[in-house]
Amino acid sequence: MTELSICIPVFRQSAQAIDSVTQMLLNERAGFEILVADFSGDADQALARRAADRADPRLRVITPEGGAGSESACWNQMIVQAKGEWITIIGESDYADPEICELIRATLSRVPDADALSWGRAEFVPPAAREPLETARLPAGSKLLLPEQAEMMRRLFYWEGASDRPDCFFSAWHGAVRRDLLDKISEAFSGVYFEQPSPQIDNLCKVVLLAKRMVYWERPLSVQCTLPVSATKRHETGETAVAEGFPFSADTGVAAPIALQIEVFKKRYDIVLDGWEDNFIAACANDCEKAASGEEFHARKAAYAQAITSWRGKRALAGFKPEFRRKPKLPRFRGVKDQVLHFDMSMDATSDAAGFYRLINAMTFPVNLLDDKLA
Repeated sequence: MTELSICIPVFRQSAQAIDSVTQMLLNERAGFEILVADFSGDADQALARRAADRADPRLRVITPEGGAGSESACWNQMIVQAKGEWITIIGESDYADPEICELIRATLSRVPDADALSWGRAEFVPPAAREPLETARLPAGSKLLLPEQAEMMRRLFYWEGASDRPDCFFSAWHGAVRRDLLDKISEAFSGVYFEQPSPQIDNLCKVVLLAKRMVYWERPLSVQCTLPVSATKRHETGETAVAEGFPFSADTGVAAPIALQIEVFKKRYDIVLDGWEDNFIAACANDCEKAASGEEFHARKAAYAQAITSWRGKRALAGFKPEFRRKPKLPRFRGVKDQVLHFDMSMDATSDAAGFYRLINAMTFPVNLLDDKLA
């Protein structure tokens, strides 16, 4: 039985995917598979050759017919071919721990109807893209939590407690979703698993609406390789989210593109909600304050101010008061604060997400002791 499919769509950097896959396959567990979909058009077929060399039945590399369409179309092709009862999707430069299987087992022994899992967020910035002192922030807790659906809906659709994005992460993207929930999503929404040019938020909306039970473990189980907003470019096909009456640009910061995709989803399925607007405007201000430079801050502030005025009028700017806080040349905080561990990301000289996960795996609660902790 294949308990978990770790799906990796590759659009550009097959070398980094190979490194992550090699690290995952060191795990001797038999209940998972790694499904790599090579959309890169690599004439050398490096991924396929590596899979053939390893001859490990847990690794499959597919080259979908027709090449890469939208990101959602690529993800849909992978789900059809995945064998796992649970699905997680990560990027080509990311890493996921096969011990997610252990979280699934421990969860189902206590919450049999659980169909959506999430875990602590761990992000890694490649050395070439870092600021001189890049601080990693790692959840230090290890509790297994059962958030209510109503709370997750408030966090997502009403932006309750949001920073520069909703504080809700239950989706197949760096989470795990049961296959029968994905099938339910397909039946309820347009006959496909994923829609929209970028499927992460689309899937998040649908999981939060339809999941029977969501379970969150504070301990990180995957690493997402991130770049500054201005440098981040995912697979693109020319499609962008556009929501009539919502004049925010997908190129503005973090809050705007997420809100655009939520609005597209709501309009497509005639979901009308009121009372979230002020929280979203506050998130726009937070987004500005996370800018790395004064130039970026002022450009983002101007773009948001113009969009907010066009959308809600000048009065709405009363809740939009971002301030640029220049970073003093002082040592950044390192230690534990509010159950978050802050440390120098260059520690141990890790150069990729797989290496970074090896580091944090040695620093955090052992996955194999999860059962004893919960007993």
